[in-house]
Amino acid sequence: MAALVACSVSFAQTKADKEAAKALKAEIKAANKVLKQAQNMLADQAGNMGEAEKLINQAIENPHTNVIADTWNTAGQIQKKLYDKENEKMYLQQPYSEDVFFGSLSKMFNYFNKCDEIESQPNAKGKVIHKFREANAELLSGIRPNLVSGGVTYFNKDDNQRAYDLFSQYIESAKYPMLEKYNFVATDTFINVVSYYASLAGMKMEKYDLALKYIDNALDDPEVGENAMQYKCMAYGNMGDTVAWVKTLKEAVEKYPNKEYFYSNLISYYNNHDQNDELMAFADDMLKNGNDLPIFYFVKGFINQNAKNYDAAIEQYKLTIEKDPAYTGAYRNLGICYCQLAQDKSDAITTLSMKSKEYKTGMEEVKSYYRLALPVYEKLRTLDDGSDPDVKVAWQSGLYTCYYMLNMGPEFEAIEKEMGM
Repeated sequence: MAALVACSVSFAQTKADKEAAKALKAEIKAANKVLKQAQNMLADQAGNMGEAEKLINQAIENPHTNVIADTWNTAGQIQKKLYDKENEKMYLQQPYSEDVFFGSLSKMFNYFNKCDEIESQPNAKGKVIHKFREANAELLSGIRPNLVSGGVTYFNKDDNQRAYDLFSQYIESAKYPMLEKYNFVATDTFINVVSYYASLAGMKMEKYDLALKYIDNALDDPEVGENAMQYKCMAYGNMGDTVAWVKTLKEAVEKYPNKEYFYSNLISYYNNHDQNDELMAFADDMLKNGNDLPIFYFVKGFINQNAKNYDAAIEQYKLTIEKDPAYTGAYRNLGICYCQLAQDKSDAITTLSMKSKEYKTGMEEVKSYYRLALPVYEKLRTLDDGSDPDVKVAWQSGLYTCYYMLNMGPEFEAIEKEMGM
């Protein structure tokens, strides 16, 4: 009985295996038939490439045929026919479809590269045979610049995803093994500029990971390197990656020390996080390295002012003004420092008798500070172009205080009237 059951089970399994094998054979045959139909249609001069594309797409999706290099080569050749047709229309100045033209171009790169990947796998005998590589590589190397044309076309239409995809293909195709003999990675310097525009497309889509993907290619380019560095900073900033943002800003300041975007953002970061020691060290380093821009003297003045080291702050603000006689912020803070010194001295003598010599000497010192502040605020007034309302508030309030403390009656009345008091 046991032997009979075992025999029955074995027979059932054998039958099931045969049926499965038969079904698999039928599937493979059907898949190859679809591939063959697509190839026949491709070979036919009058073949409908739209229908051929539908058939080859089935072969691409089918697990039995999508592992065959011939499938992907056929897919690429169908796209070449579609591409050539639109290219001919364009040459004859007839209406053509940009989407078909650039879409087929893009697919050719994808399909022929996939074909080459499959061909590059060793066969059963351990050999690698490239049947299609040479012809396909020659084709792609010749039409590769059109990927940039497509990217620019869509970029100008604000179709940034399509633009990015085509720019990306241009960059990535330089590394295709099938194109290795052309050495695009080392010789194609245009990759730098294309990488920059790919990053711009990513920024416009607010897809900052895409914006960063190729940006490093552009950093050393003499034409776009500076802007590329700025977009790299912006991308990290928008992603909220503060560590990478600050690190990139520091690198940018070293490379482009005179670029306001980089040093002003770094200064703001240090200031907003109360990192005064780091900010002072940064300003000192910039000045020591010969980057004696007014902003760095101003920063040192600002730090000293916040630390109530008014004499040191005044010295730095004066240096700032020497470098830039129209630096309104330096005049504003310089006036504040003089007024603060006057206020501190006034507070120090409040307990003295108004008839004492010490008090009178102290009051003279108070007035001397206001006398120093007066021309500073007057100069600030002449520099006020109306673009910054805070500048007007600064010189008005400063002059109001100076006129009052120096007993300048007519001037005080005029400023009161001007302030609407």
